[in-house]
Amino acid sequence: MLRGHDVTRACGSLGDARARAGVGIAEGLTDLAALYAVLGRGDPPFEALRSFAAGWTEATFAPMAELRCEDPLTGLVTLAYLRTRVAELYRGSVAARHRLVVAEPYHAIGELAERLAATLSLAELVRDIFRGGETLALLGAVRVAVLTPAGRTLPVRLAELRSGRSAYGRRLRVRVLRLPEGYDEALHLLRSLR
Repeated sequence: MLRGHDVTRACGSLGDARARAGVGIAEGLTDLAALYAVLGRGDPPFEALRSFAAGWTEATFAPMAELRCEDPLTGLVTLAYLRTRVAELYRGSVAARHRLVVAEPYHAIGELAERLAATLSLAELVRDIFRGGETLALLGAVRVAVLTPAGRTLPVRLAELRSGRSAYGRRLRVRVLRLPEGYDEALHLLRSLR
């Protein structure tokens, strides 16, 4: 703020952090107003307030989404369901024969409407490419994962995914991750991808 930079994303992160700390939205907005007042900036602009509220809301309602096995917006499974599928692979001793493909746009998408559109188009893209019973999961805003066997068709599907620009017209960053040897390490990996 002191350097005159746009702080919209920072306000979203602040809203997220305040919600995770158990602070209500009214108190959090008061904190944001106090920050602007202390810096002599007057009242926070609408963009900062909207970003703070969006960050707070997303963090507040995220735990409820984990109670379901499917994301209602995209139809992809939740992180909780993905953890269950990974646990099944480790119990069956077949985790080493699977890969976790993670796809997201290279660059962050700021506006909520654009993020929703990008998430929906990315979900559609992975459903079109991975049609063989793989687990397709929503990891967070505009990030998906595919739990898939590491067969000979995987390179073809990865090439198709990498060439796709279906995350609302954005180029995709696609990572292919081996599942770690132990289940605890796999849980840590899944947590780091949220």
